[in-house]
Amino acid sequence: MDKRPNILQTSQLSVSVPSRTLVRDVTVGITENQVFGLIGPSGAGKSTVLRALNRMTDLVPGLKVTGDVQLHGRSIFAPGTDANALRAKVGMLFQQPVVFPASIVDNVLFGARRLQSLSKSVQAELAESALQEAALWSEVKDRLKAPAAKLSVGQQQRLCLARALATKPEVILMDEPTSALDPRSTEAIEALIKRLKSRHTIVLVTHNLRQARNVGDQLAFIGVRDGVGQLLCEGTVESVLNRTDVAEVDEYVCCQ
Repeated sequence: MDKRPNILQTSQLSVSVPSRTLVRDVTVGITENQVFGLIGPSGAGKSTVLRALNRMTDLVPGLKVTGDVQLHGRSIFAPGTDANALRAKVGMLFQQPVVFPASIVDNVLFGARRLQSLSKSVQAELAESALQEAALWSEVKDRLKAPAAKLSVGQQQRLCLARALATKPEVILMDEPTSALDPRSTEAIEALIKRLKSRHTIVLVTHNLRQARNVGDQLAFIGVRDGVGQLLCEGTVESVLNRTDVAEVDEYVCCQ
């Protein structure tokens, strides 16, 4: 039994729009230094739950979040919480690489520079460290001033990861980070995920059951019942994927 403390905890987390509830009463604990996977059919609310974990839901007009999310036992919705500082601690990697029309190094340092004043020497060290951790340094170290848009899609995704890592996050949220990538780039990202969990906690939304088995430690299955996304089961990867007693899980696994 895993004795490590929960770094993130959701309690009856629900997200709705004025016309309907998107996902209801999700309660999970996410342990430090593990890969926690969110799986389930499209439209069940996995990405919505993921975005609630660092209040990215605040940026979507009309979304209402109830329940709670705690980071180290403190509510992320507590009065006075700095959402930007929260997102530095709980970083995000999206499905499609989001690179800015700037150089490689400026992309890496974008978030870190907004959070604090950094000397040129510290910026150089931070950029190298983040790019090393994202397994991109050796490929770009001689062209840091080159436009980020000239990188391949796989490199751009690792650049986005480096940008998140430069803010020294404790948790990295990943929303189908390999769905736009070729098999070789997918393999590189999966290898990175395995390495990163020694220093970070990863929460991964994926539709790929091979990927879930390859990198996951724990899984939560979010399915649709009565038209609403709900947490139907959670546990180790194999215990969740073998839940033949949960019809939605059984159908989902059989269709993969």
